[in-house]
Amino acid sequence: MSFFFCCCFFLPGRAQEAVPVEGYTFETENRGYLSQVQIYFLQAGSRDTIYKVFSDSTGYFSAHLPKGEYIARAEKWVFEPLELPFSVVEEKVFLKLQMKRLPGYWFEMTLASDYDSLQTAEAITGALIEVYNNTKQEEVLVLKNHPYPTFNMALQPGNHYTIMIRKKGYFAKRIEAYVNVEGCILCIDGVSDLGPGVSDNLTSGLTEGTLLGNITLKPAVLDKTLRIENIYYDYNKWDIRPDAAKELNKVIQMLRDNPDIIVELGSHTDARGKDSYNLQLSQKRAQAAVDYIVEQGGISPDRIVAKGYGETQLVNRCRNGVKCSEEEHQQNRRTELKIIGFTDSLAEGYKPLSEILREERMEAELQHLLESGGEVIQLKPGEELPEEIRRDIEKAKKKNNDQ
Repeated sequence: MSFFFCCCFFLPGRAQEAVPVEGYTFETENRGYLSQVQIYFLQAGSRDTIYKVFSDSTGYFSAHLPKGEYIARAEKWVFEPLELPFSVVEEKVFLKLQMKRLPGYWFEMTLASDYDSLQTAEAITGALIEVYNNTKQEEVLVLKNHPYPTFNMALQPGNHYTIMIRKKGYFAKRIEAYVNVEGCILCIDGVSDLGPGVSDNLTSGLTEGTLLGNITLKPAVLDKTLRIENIYYDYNKWDIRPDAAKELNKVIQMLRDNPDIIVELGSHTDARGKDSYNLQLSQKRAQAAVDYIVEQGGISPDRIVAKGYGETQLVNRCRNGVKCSEEEHQQNRRTELKIIGFTDSLAEGYKPLSEILREERMEAELQHLLESGGEVIQLKPGEELPEEIRRDIEKAKKKNNDQ
């Protein structure tokens, strides 16, 4: 059933002079009717609002106004405000309010639990949803204990957004969205499934449109195992290579985004070589990875444990004496994370996304300063870098970019 909401401000005594005014709101280029458009009826001279109404699910609205001169002003998020002058005389007035979408994208997301082929996805409600504009360094959206499994937002050109979805019992999900930034017309990292909307497709110029996506959260349960891809070591060594460091940096980010979990980092080998040697080698590799995470990421050593399994937990048939291909052996040479406990760090709630990103910016600036030959500056919690230091960092960055 269609419905609309309205408020009137003129006196009931003039009701006998009122004339019906009705119409529709729709998008330019015949792209459909628009619901929930707020329409203000303003007196032409004073611009005082004497009546307001929302369009219903079919774009329809109606009102009764005394005779006179008016302006209909239509407003809806991500659309340009529209004003249309009109006169109310003796007969019913019909208005067609055609609204133009602002450059950018309407982002509509659905939250669900991660699932496999034997399970059905379950909708997630009660999540903490935060959106931060990194370009402008300001919060865009904060939804606490959101009662619905869906949310939407506008992505404007020239901006980099970070979206964080958190709910107790699940791994946090961080999404980075770039809109006409760093060579991306629209680049979104972290969404499980993304495609043009059903009714609102992207325009030919790729400048606007609606995107529908599914965000799946992985359950964070005890003994849950996650495989870390692309962790390789040189033969008979356990040093952290640059390619492995990139993957371990993702683990650091995951542990920062999920401060309440305690994990075991397990290293596994294939069955070739002596069992005792493989056990020792895997332990050294696991410990090297943990040391990197603790030292480079500032993760408490109480939250991550190294465990070398050698060839004791093979995932296929390739045991001692069995002839296997290199690909089959590679399946056994793996690094995994397993949840082995939880902390009480969420007793006072989650750290705001804006604060997390501020700390990350601060860390990056200090790291850049250190790499450029500067000194380490100790700051108290919440303190910003001195302005003269920030200027020096920007100068150093610009110099490096120009070289």
